[in-house]
Amino acid sequence: MGDTSQMHDWARERLADPGDDLYYAVLFSPRPQRENIRAIAALYTELEATVTHFRDMHVARTKLAWWRDEIERLSAGNAAHPVTRTLAGSMPAAAETALGDMITGMELILLEGPVTDLTTARMKAERGGARLAAALAALFSKDDAGELQSDLGVGIGLARLLGQAGLDATVQKEIARTVQALLATSHPAAAAAPQPLGVLAALAWRAATDTPPARRRSDPGRVYTAWRAARHHLPRKMSKIGA
Repeated sequence: MGDTSQMHDWARERLADPGDDLYYAVLFSPRPQRENIRAIAALYTELEATVTHFRDMHVARTKLAWWRDEIERLSAGNAAHPVTRTLAGSMPAAAETALGDMITGMELILLEGPVTDLTTARMKAERGGARLAAALAALFSKDDAGELQSDLGVGIGLARLLGQAGLDATVQKEIARTVQALLATSHPAAAAAPQPLGVLAALAWRAATDTPPARRRSDPGRVYTAWRAARHHLPRKMSKIGA
């Protein structure tokens, strides 16, 4: 009970922003997997904050190294953190592997500079959002999670970059167009994907098609989009772009 309470407190602090798509991905996730989804989403938010906000490279590397060791402890059955103890014994082996890949991706992102063009943005998305998507898909025993969710995960990851401080307006528009193209291409996968990937895809689409394209606030429209996506009703236009 103590671990559950501690994990909820830790996760609530990291998933408290209704402007973050992961907030709704957890809120509308299927109940049997909700605790694991909450744990992975909170862990991803923690890792993302580590590579984004820590100015001291040594401190950021040390934190990532600790999390890498913790994922190894999880695999060995000796998890120490409340979030990994929550995941212990309830995840497929593929999901544990995906968590390790997520740490590796963040280590690579830490070595990169700010987003200055679409190529850099896509690289960050491949190492961030795409690996998050693979970890979430693996929770549902999707053996082909990495391959199946590739474009979908990159689209979700790119959408998380929209509105980033200092992002050039031209680059932002290029990212938004790329998100639309990727999500339109991967619409069948998104429609069939386990939740919360459908919710993340729908909200990424909304972020990329808003005017301005990076509006990241909580509003009834976003809540409704997430609620419908949780019932496998994705935005209609998402399947028509590029058709």
